[in-house]
Amino acid sequence: MKRRRKLSHKEGVVEVSDDIVINILHRLPSKSLARFKCVSKCWRKYIADSSLSYSCRTQRWRPQPYLIGFFYQARDTCERSKIQFFFSSEESSLDIDGSFDQSVSFLGRSAYIVASSNGFLLCNRQRVYYVYNPATRQSMALPKTQIGMNDPTIGFICKVDDPNRDVISFTIVRYWILQSNVTIESFSSETNAWIVDNLILNVPLRLYFFVYMKSPSAGVVDGVFFWLDQGPQITVYDSVHKSFWALGFPEDMVATGNYFLGFSGGDFYFALYVKTNITVWQLKSNIRSRDALWVRKYVTDVATTVPFGLTGFLHTEVQNMDIHPASPHIFYLDVKGKVISYDMETDIAELVHDFGEYGWRTKHFKLFSYEWHQWPRGIL
Repeated sequence: MKRRRKLSHKEGVVEVSDDIVINILHRLPSKSLARFKCVSKCWRKYIADSSLSYSCRTQRWRPQPYLIGFFYQARDTCERSKIQFFFSSEESSLDIDGSFDQSVSFLGRSAYIVASSNGFLLCNRQRVYYVYNPATRQSMALPKTQIGMNDPTIGFICKVDDPNRDVISFTIVRYWILQSNVTIESFSSETNAWIVDNLILNVPLRLYFFVYMKSPSAGVVDGVFFWLDQGPQITVYDSVHKSFWALGFPEDMVATGNYFLGFSGGDFYFALYVKTNITVWQLKSNIRSRDALWVRKYVTDVATTVPFGLTGFLHTEVQNMDIHPASPHIFYLDVKGKVISYDMETDIAELVHDFGEYGWRTKHFKLFSYEWHQWPRGIL
């Protein structure tokens, strides 16, 4: 479309092409589209067009999220439990408005972030969980859990139920292991209730791993939750078929070091960091298969790619790691108190954030990726 429309302006005439108008409409939520049908006959025609409507929904609810930054919080002392936020790039800070809550202060200092998903945070305070939208500052308090667990393993997933109403639903899974028994407590926004399931393991897991387990799930696909214990050990829970098992590591993994499990672009990735080398594998087997098939994806030496000027240290030591939710070749590395974004395909490293603390203190920080959305996201 090359046709242009003239809009009156007190200093002259502004010409806006139909392509620009459609591009603007393409970025709006369904609620706004419904209101803007009254602007003009042309806008009504554009909005009523089935291809445009589908295109708007597809772009706004695309499965590849736009990473805006990270919430982080220390878990070693109450004095350092303040929730903070940093942007993943300078450009991402331009996409949000003043309503965005970077401190998540609505619950006070006694609250902890335990997981993040699709632009929502899962927070906990005294056995009560809260689902919070930092963009709209809306929160929902859930009923108290039925079982008391000492810092259990957490899984949290939000999904879009009705794009036309901008409404999401969510599921929470938490579990604890005692000997060969797994106690799983799950919550669904559809039932608004906690349900307890007790499973018996056919093959006992390494129980001492769960004493220190405080991490959220690495990802959820079709009701299957994946976690990485600090032991390390990959645990999987199929909430559809009510089964729980441990998943094997890559067969060609020949060393031990620091481990990471993340979800990006629809797939799971496992990373091993030894000295200054990072190796990344992609899970190729079916998510419900107990026989893991890992394929090596990237191998890099961060000592040769992360320059001295970014960290201020001659020795590069990765203390924490996260993966971009849509681009699996981009990792975020905590190197002695500084967060570095590293592209494993181009070997480009950039400084993202400086915590302003000694590196040995930042190892207690937990990072929660946050995806920004340009439309209202209600809680069902």
